[in-house]
Amino acid sequence: MELLVVIAIIAIVAAMLLPGLGKAKEAAKSAQCLSNLHQISLATLQYALDNNDTFYCDADGVMANGGEWTANPDSTALLAANASQAYWALGFDACFAGNQNIFGCPDGTVVDEWREDKLDYPWPFWANSTYGVCRYLTQPYTGPGTQYGANAQGPMKTTRYLSPQSMIFCQDATEQRMEGDGNDGDDSLGLFPGETKILTQWDSNSTLQTYYPGVDLLSGWWRHNSKCNTLWLPGNVSKINKVPQTAGYDYRWYTGEVPLTMPQF
Repeated sequence: MELLVVIAIIAIVAAMLLPGLGKAKEAAKSAQCLSNLHQISLATLQYALDNNDTFYCDADGVMANGGEWTANPDSTALLAANASQAYWALGFDACFAGNQNIFGCPDGTVVDEWREDKLDYPWPFWANSTYGVCRYLTQPYTGPGTQYGANAQGPMKTTRYLSPQSMIFCQDATEQRMEGDGNDGDDSLGLFPGETKILTQWDSNSTLQTYYPGVDLLSGWWRHNSKCNTLWLPGNVSKINKVPQTAGYDYRWYTGEVPLTMPQF
């Protein structure tokens, strides 16, 4: 009888402690993610300083749109930074001494694995491709209402952003290069002109969902207790609260234009 009482007490104490331990574990993961983003900022800003105020891209300002560091899991040779399937971070490889781990969020288990291209690689192959970069860092936004002018050309220099303090560099994301208003659906948290919802490329109505049965693809953006850890261009990091798809955030946070609403840091 006494043994049963002791076991019951232990069970009650464990039930009281487990939620707290879970919160502490998640807080540690989020802190590691924030640290990763700070390190990414140091590396990429150094690159821009050394390369005429321009982030890595091709001659037209195009960044790689893939999620691969190597051609397949059996290869150790890094892809060329301008390869179409390359992860964008490869362009900055020399600035972070090849430490790919800083691009792996501890909670980044939902990212684009390019299954629609018939890739069936195990999860570790994608583990360090968990942050989505903003396309308009290197290509000026020329869509409706652009403040840059319809004839703006890339590659963009950091000195050309109209509101650099409110521009997103990269963030937690399923998508590895966020374009916002792509032809196949929206893939950022910014509600772009003409769009009625954000992240339509990745929601349950998307054709991509068929390649990821049972997976909430939107959770890649909200992986830290419904918050999105975000790196801003000047180097500061903040948490963006989850919002409904029909709401979104000011798309100018992605285009570097003067926003209607400033982000809260």
